[in-house]
Amino acid sequence: MTSGKNPKPALPLWPIIAVAVLVVAGVWYFTKPQAFTVVKAPEVAMAKKPLPTGPIVENQAAAFAGYAGDAACKACHAQEFGKWQGSHHGLAERPLNATVDKDAFEPSKTFQHATQSTTAKWHGGAATLMALGFGGKTEPWKIDRVIGHDPLRQFLIAGEGGRLHTAEACWDPHKKDWFNVYGMEDRMPGEWGHWTGRGMVWNVMCAGCHNTRVRKNYDAATDSYKTAMAHPSVSCESCHGPMKSHATWQTEHPGQKPDPTANKLDRDQTIDSCAMCHARRTELTGDFKPGDKFYDHFQLAIVDHSNIFYPDGQIWDEDYEFGPFHASKMYHAGVRCVDCHDPHTAKRILPGNDLCMRCHTAGAYPKAPAIMPTAHSFHGVDSTGNQCVNCHMPQTVYMQRHSRHDHGFTIPDPLLTKDYGIPNACNKCHQDKDDDWSLAAVEKWYGPRMERKTRSRAITMAKARRGDADARGELLALLDSDETPYWKAAACLMLDRWLGQPNVNQALMDALKHEHPLVRTSAARSLDPLVENHPEVRTALQPLLEDELRSVRVAAAWSRRQTVDPASVAGQELLHMLEYNADQPSGQMQLAQYQMSRGALPKSVEHMRNAVKWDPGSPPFRHDLAVGLSMMGDTPSALAELREAIKRNPNEGEYHFKLALGLAETNDISGAIAAFREAVRVDPRHSRAWYNLGLALNGQGQVEAALAALVQGEQANPQDAGIPYAAATIYARLGRKAEAVAATQRALVANPGMREAMELRMALEQR
Repeated sequence: MTSGKNPKPALPLWPIIAVAVLVVAGVWYFTKPQAFTVVKAPEVAMAKKPLPTGPIVENQAAAFAGYAGDAACKACHAQEFGKWQGSHHGLAERPLNATVDKDAFEPSKTFQHATQSTTAKWHGGAATLMALGFGGKTEPWKIDRVIGHDPLRQFLIAGEGGRLHTAEACWDPHKKDWFNVYGMEDRMPGEWGHWTGRGMVWNVMCAGCHNTRVRKNYDAATDSYKTAMAHPSVSCESCHGPMKSHATWQTEHPGQKPDPTANKLDRDQTIDSCAMCHARRTELTGDFKPGDKFYDHFQLAIVDHSNIFYPDGQIWDEDYEFGPFHASKMYHAGVRCVDCHDPHTAKRILPGNDLCMRCHTAGAYPKAPAIMPTAHSFHGVDSTGNQCVNCHMPQTVYMQRHSRHDHGFTIPDPLLTKDYGIPNACNKCHQDKDDDWSLAAVEKWYGPRMERKTRSRAITMAKARRGDADARGELLALLDSDETPYWKAAACLMLDRWLGQPNVNQALMDALKHEHPLVRTSAARSLDPLVENHPEVRTALQPLLEDELRSVRVAAAWSRRQTVDPASVAGQELLHMLEYNADQPSGQMQLAQYQMSRGALPKSVEHMRNAVKWDPGSPPFRHDLAVGLSMMGDTPSALAELREAIKRNPNEGEYHFKLALGLAETNDISGAIAAFREAVRVDPRHSRAWYNLGLALNGQGQVEAALAALVQGEQANPQDAGIPYAAATIYARLGRKAEAVAATQRALVANPGMREAMELRMALEQR
């Protein structure tokens, strides 16, 4: 787009204005952070132990050879074995058993879900599901294995390339009925989430947590699996680690002590083993074993800008237990899984409130406040509202039938529901009442005690998620407080909206040397956009490439992916992580970003195309493919992908924004203006869309409309100095000196070092 229709400037400002216009007409696929004042990088502690020198993953044959199998445990540990054998862990996955499973298939049973129907029956001497499946065919699909036990059972069906697929048809052993795990969603073959798609492939989605020491063994060249395991189901050695040497020594030295082969785990090692499966996380190695550190193998999902968790830490998506528990006061007070759960049955060790009263009784546990349940809950002794777990561990139903307790031990707060849409346990129970009713009750009962840190912290996170400007200072204060590492890590992720501001960048670089790996990892992730153009950030990240924990090293290597040495320890670990996750579309997109950062644009686009092929319904993948295609100069194809993304998610302002920029490249200015308008309609906080709309309108001679758009953009992001500066250039052209000076002053408040604004102000003052 040219500025041919702009009024003649009152001052010789063409070079400055041309730079501003390039945001519309130039390279539209990059949006770099605002420049910031250089600050001294913080000193970061070096690694506390030597970096690993061996292979990232142990040789499979050698690893599996260390396992004895469950039968070797039974003789000496009969009581524990008996508890485990009938537990959810012991029955996590198994072959189909006619005695146990036949009532689900005989007589045959048909159930309807959305436009489809599925029939479970014995067919040809085998259990089958007659359903819409591979190749769009409806035929009986033979069941190979059963996964899960209670409250629902799923079934595995063989596919191509060594895959097992988890059927969406599930059996409820209590209600004795079939249902669809997706409810009334009408998923179809070809979709990522259909049971025939990659989202339901057992090899990657289920096997690792339903069996012992699983190797996925994905081969990218053939897009196939040779999945193997040390032992089926969640065996004794899933939690205790390989014990063959122990079993052998015990056989050779019966009753002799001490046993040099005993693999005794401490409390933190035990919870790391639990977290391996009971956490929402990203796999880094695919080869965790008990005794290893969680953060050497996984990156934990925590509160961030997504809808994975609510801003107060409550589970939203399917988040399992460890993440919310890690966020809780209980975890940081030293409570661990085995304090409440029998490790062999996985059941609670005491019923009801008796379990909580073990600690919350006067003198029982020094860090736990003493509580009288009825006086605390204001509910009757036999009321469900007098059960601690119903208020502090509210339940959410997943997979249609599986009710799971939130392990964040949050405090019900109807004010957060009313103002920010965060659920509270009061209204989950009292569904006939509104938020105001619940809020009045808690204010009457607890009064000023509701003004607690958990409330203010949740409000800060909620405001940060929606982009409120005052959240920045609150997040910085949280980072500088005595808050727990989990929430400091979340603050690091939330601060990414304000990158480019000196105090934000300094706070994040300071967080790189925090004692907890979760904080260091989150700070490294947030600083990622600054690495390319800011050497002080690269310098601050450098020591983390030799951190003592792999999750930190990989995060630092990812942020420095443009220049990290692939042969270094961190570089090799990053590549291993990327290759391990390459069987999913999200993994393909991450490989695409890596290749793009290394200058391999064709390879990058190839990975993007794979991601879209494997998950055609994902708007973000199409958006990113559009970015890659634009960088390759294929604007028509890029626009087509953006239109597909918008078709699937019309309420994402960024897609309309990118479409507008692409249309501007093709000189379709009216189309670009319409797309910019749509971007700010669906996302009024999209300051860059307002900014570019203003520039485009100005280019069309609609000066007052342009200024109005820039005002909106400045209100959406007062820290973006480019917006008032653009307005200043327009005012200057119109000869409106006072307004131009005021706008340049606002630009300099946002960015005191902005050279263009200083030059414009000087020119205006000399006039």
